[in-house]
Amino acid sequence: MENEYYYQQNEVEVNAILLRCALVLLFVGPFLAILRIWGINKEFNYLECFLLSAAVIALYTLCRFLQTIERANWIIKYIILLAMHTGVCYMATKAGILVYISYALMPALSCLYYRKRFTLQITGFCYLIMMGTLYLRAANETTYAYDTLTNEEWYSVFGFGFTWEYVLLAIVLIALVGKTESSLDLLHKSNKQMKDMQLQLISGFANFLEFRDKSTGSHVRRTQAYVKMIAMGMYRNGYYTQELSARAIAYMETAAPLHDVGKIAIPDAVLLKESGLSDEEYEIIKNHTREGYRLITENLSELPDKRLLKCAQEITLSHHERWDGTGYPEGLRGTQIPLPARIMAIADTLDAMLSERVYKKSMDLDEVLHELVKEKGKHFEPCIVDTVVRLRSEIEEFLLEENNKEERG
Repeated sequence: MENEYYYQQNEVEVNAILLRCALVLLFVGPFLAILRIWGINKEFNYLECFLLSAAVIALYTLCRFLQTIERANWIIKYIILLAMHTGVCYMATKAGILVYISYALMPALSCLYYRKRFTLQITGFCYLIMMGTLYLRAANETTYAYDTLTNEEWYSVFGFGFTWEYVLLAIVLIALVGKTESSLDLLHKSNKQMKDMQLQLISGFANFLEFRDKSTGSHVRRTQAYVKMIAMGMYRNGYYTQELSARAIAYMETAAPLHDVGKIAIPDAVLLKESGLSDEEYEIIKNHTREGYRLITENLSELPDKRLLKCAQEITLSHHERWDGTGYPEGLRGTQIPLPARIMAIADTLDAMLSERVYKKSMDLDEVLHELVKEKGKHFEPCIVDTVVRLRSEIEEFLLEENNKEERG
């Protein structure tokens, strides 16, 4: 599942890169028109130059629209590569334009997606488009350069040669992508093993709390699920797409159970108190953020992945900061608060409001979402609140699964 998410994210990132590259083609039309004005290029008329630029704009607009539709994202790579290949082939119908090597460009670019099947499909489609182009070009070639050959003879000679070149190209590209895909799968397997070891260490460290506060174990599990759910939802909605890589989300999910680990240092008389806390006791509770940071720094500094350590430190220290700067322990405001801590803050509050405690009853999901919206721009970052609201059905489904687990337990 994690592998598949990686490939999906890579697909989104490569699509974005190729779309930016496609924008460069906007200059092809004006460039060809300028060459025609100078008398250098007479193969293209001005209408064709205009239509080339218009086609690029249409391609870019269509793909940007499809990026907003989650389930339609997979088709963007086909549209980009095949449209660009068609553009190259259209230019190749002109006898004065030498673009033979460019026939192989789009099949080669398909390797960026690390999918053998996709590379094979693109190579096949591009071959068919290329063969159609050669048929259209045959008339110009036999008129201007090969007047001793008929159209069919020119097409047979060059079509046969290009066919063997495409077969060789397909073999090389499939071998290359296959090797890369296997290496990535092996790397993900190795990373999963390391992640499992780190997770066991972190979970064991976090579960010390469960010996003192019986509600902590289920709270840790639920908030961990919420953090992942919210982070992935933000990525899908286009928020912080650079920061919320697959690895970054995995770090947040792994580090989330440690957010309240500092409560280990809080006296039982305060931590387990069922009635309201005094101002002095509340100050003691607030100190769990600094204590958590200290404990993680002193006890988990040998974690092999320092970025995971940093994520855990940010979550434990800053998950009670508020977007408007009125939180603790440092009174950070807005994006001064690390993104993992901003996500952890709303996940923590979400579970606290949905859960029953000895001192309060649980709230209805719609009521909780309403309260979170009221804190939009105050306690929580607006885009994170919007994401949680959009995740209502997923949260409801998760709560149903949790209830079923408790009933079976």
